[in-house]
Amino acid sequence: MKRRFYLLILPLLLALNGCDTSSSSFEEASEEKQFVWNGMNLWYFWQNSVSDLDDDRFSDDGDFHDFLNRFSDEEQLFFSLLDPSDDFSWFIENYIEHEEARRGISQSFGFRYGLVRISDTSNDVFGYVQYVLPDSPAEAAGLQRGDVFNRVNGTQLTVNNFNTLLQNDNYTLTLAEIENGGFNELGETDNIQSVELQENPVFKHKIIETDAGKVGYLAFNAFRFNFHEELNSAFSQFQIEHISDLVIDLRYNSGGSLVTSAVLAGLISGLHNSNVFAQLIYNEKNQDRNTEFPIFDEVPVYDDEGNFDDWITMNHLNLNRVFVLTARWTASASEMLINGLEPYMDVIQIGSETRGKDEGSITVYDSPPNYNNRNEANPNHLRAMQPIVFKIFNSLEEDYPDGFMPSEENYFVEFSRTHLPNMRPLGDPDELLFSRALQIITGVEPVAKAAAVEFNPFGELIYDSGQQDPFSDKIYLLPGEVEEFGLVFD
Repeated sequence: MKRRFYLLILPLLLALNGCDTSSSSFEEASEEKQFVWNGMNLWYFWQNSVSDLDDDRFSDDGDFHDFLNRFSDEEQLFFSLLDPSDDFSWFIENYIEHEEARRGISQSFGFRYGLVRISDTSNDVFGYVQYVLPDSPAEAAGLQRGDVFNRVNGTQLTVNNFNTLLQNDNYTLTLAEIENGGFNELGETDNIQSVELQENPVFKHKIIETDAGKVGYLAFNAFRFNFHEELNSAFSQFQIEHISDLVIDLRYNSGGSLVTSAVLAGLISGLHNSNVFAQLIYNEKNQDRNTEFPIFDEVPVYDDEGNFDDWITMNHLNLNRVFVLTARWTASASEMLINGLEPYMDVIQIGSETRGKDEGSITVYDSPPNYNNRNEANPNHLRAMQPIVFKIFNSLEEDYPDGFMPSEENYFVEFSRTHLPNMRPLGDPDELLFSRALQIITGVEPVAKAAAVEFNPFGELIYDSGQQDPFSDKIYLLPGEVEEFGLVFD
């Protein structure tokens, strides 16, 4: 039997009022600048706290265009209109490239890395490999998780040059091993050439046999709408093997699609879509859009353009607890998953504090109001915006502006204290965070916190290559995801 759930959406009026222009002459601002102001005036969550976005900010059209022309370009205008508390809205130079990034397509070497100061008093840094994509140039070059490198094309990495050196289209890395607080260089890799890759966020899934039963492990590195079938397939194996516990590794997952987060919540919990996953609260102009967003009990499949295509049966589990591995880059849709599931089940967090990003965005195009129809976008340019347009709460009206912290001392594991030579592959039962989850599941008494992690003599983590992803720390609704099929699912 078909069933529907609805989000109430009403048309909105363009905010910029009609003005008397008969007595004024002015230079008309660019289409891009006009679109930026109009779109932000309508959608921006903090519209009523930014004085330059007030509906009555301008006395007439001349005043409006004079204001816009004060800015050198539309991007400068956009950033001038952001609330000081907003760290997550961003401007889009080219929305075609933006849409490719949303699907996981980018120019890449195929590995993710972190950079660490050699010491708190040194500007020299070294890199370590967090994971390597299969069938990538990095894999062909022999890179593995835990590899350490300190030179690029023979030049020592520093806080001043790492961005330039690591943004080249090809390079060699000098690998090293850590010895007595220093480095022993091992030699250079072959030249690695970047290529266009599409990263499957379902990075690894496996099942571990323990005395307490079968434990499923999933390393999920981004909430991408175009990999729902792959995600559902991983849960099919968990379902067939009747796992008793599940560990979701989100330490490298900084966010993505809101819908994908709701799908993963359904896969884990087996809850019906009558259960509220999240409450989305918009600005005062868009109160009619305030939404109780459901946990999904079927899997929506999209085409590559982000258009809803079909439903497939969900291979859901019916767990009453789930283990989530986190790190400082865990954010946005990952945090939404934790927050959305906590009212219904025990969510056990292992790792370190998450980012604290409880806001969502949409892509705003230079199209007719409501500025969210990509198919009617102005053909004269490819500019767009991704402003914050709603706040996120769970069914108990709880949000997470300060992120999530493990509830027990022995569940807190900060990577900066991990001894790099002992990094194990993701999903290895001896890997630092996963092994802690297995200890809890099997009832093995956790060792004391001080002994659980080995001393790391190095300085601070200064950079993570995941920051290159434009969707890092973001949660979004796809263009038209509300309007086109209204979240009225047949």
